Amino acid sequence: MKTRFLLDILLGPSHIEAPVFMGKTDEDGTFLVSLVENQYKDEAYAIIDVPNYQSVKLSGALTSHNRFVSPLYQGYLINLEKYNGFEDYFKDRFNAKGARNLKRQGKKLFKEVSARKVTYHGKTERATLDMLFESLNLFLETRFEQKEVSNYEIPLLPLYKEMFYKLLPKKKAVIFSLLDGDDPMALGIGFVYGDTLYLFNIAYDIAYSKYGPGNQIMMEAIAWCFNMGISRVDMGRGDFLHKRKWVNSFYTYTQIDLYSSKNIGQRLRALLSWTLNNCRFYGILILKKLQVHQLAKRWFIWKYRAKQLFNNKNSPATKNIPESKP
Repeated sequence: MKTRFLLDILLGPSHIEAPVFMGKTDEDGTFLVSLVENQYKDEAYAIIDVPNYQSVKLSGALTSHNRFVSPLYQGYLINLEKYNGFEDYFKDRFNAKGARNLKRQGKKLFKEVSARKVTYHGKTERATLDMLFESLNLFLETRFEQKEVSNYEIPLLPLYKEMFYKLLPKKKAVIFSLLDGDDPMALGIGFVYGDTLYLFNIAYDIAYSKYGPGNQIMMEAIAWCFNMGISRVDMGRGDFLHKRKWVNSFYTYTQIDLYSSKNIGQRLRALLSWTLNNCRFYGILILKKLQVHQLAKRWFIWKYRAKQLFNNKNSPATKNIPESKP
């Protein structure tokens, strides 16, 4: 059975119907992972998307399990530990010209638009949260239609919203926003755990693109982290240009295959999983060095266009259009 680290362990089992693991941290930040009640202790399990900077310790019935740890893909991190504040980080990350451009965009935004920044970190009205997630969904759909690619996170937004209902009042989640009056023009959502902000998504209304709203959200989020004593901003996976501008560290997402030491079949399946993940991970690194990922990008655009064309041809609205007679 597979389970995702961040959703099923980091945030506990309260948000899913059939939890498998329970997770908590000890004093040094190590995650102690155990099975919930009524789970078969001799079953094989896989925990995926575990950052390699996070130590994981098995407890309870899982202590008898062995593990294989294999790489999945690269993650992107902003490490703030060595900086005294936002300006210190900002000067280190951007040259004078780049810093001036970003600040100029912000000044232009607040001069030309009735913009204001609002950070939601605590009790938030349900109607407000619904409105913010509705805007986030619209921003993502519009932006990825413009890029002609699919976004895997859009189907997860209803789950995220349910989690935010519970986590925002506990200050375990945060939403950074830029508003034009009362209407969102840019949003960033993240989970807060210990000294880490998991900044999951930043999206904006493309009508405001000239103001660089995504960068303005990033500046606000990092400044907020310094104020809150947060030393890491985990920006997750996905090699995007906007991440490259801000991140200063990389890590590896891993998969932890747990198997019973008494079961040869489980051991062989875990070893096979470890082998395949390693081949895939290092194979992708080699292909990226050869610039093959640029061909993959074109393939995904072509695939998106073909899917949209197929959907349009088979939509009820298209089928009901009468054919014109000569």
